[in-house]
Amino acid sequence: MTSVPTPPGPPTPAPINIMALAAFALSVLGTFVPPAALGGVVCGHLARRQIRQRQESGDGWALAGLILGYLLILLSLAGLLLFGGFVATMFGIMAFL
Repeated sequence: MTSVPTPPGPPTPAPINIMALAAFALSVLGTFVPPAALGGVVCGHLARRQIRQRQESGDGWALAGLILGYLLILLSLAGLLLFGGFVATMFGIMAFL
């Protein structure tokens, strides 16, 4: 009797990098707690490096965390500059009263 070789099964997917998921979660949390967006950016950069080194999946999660984190940091800085401008203007106007 001859045995028929069984075909190999589907390839197993690469595991998702946990740091990439943490980057996205921190960036989403940065919507409510702005300093968390900075953690999302740091974790996103670390996750992308780990994904390249370890051949893992999750680059999309890391990239989304980076984009959202940088966007929230820029919006926070713009808000602080606007608030500072308003305060400086109000003190300037009050100085002349």
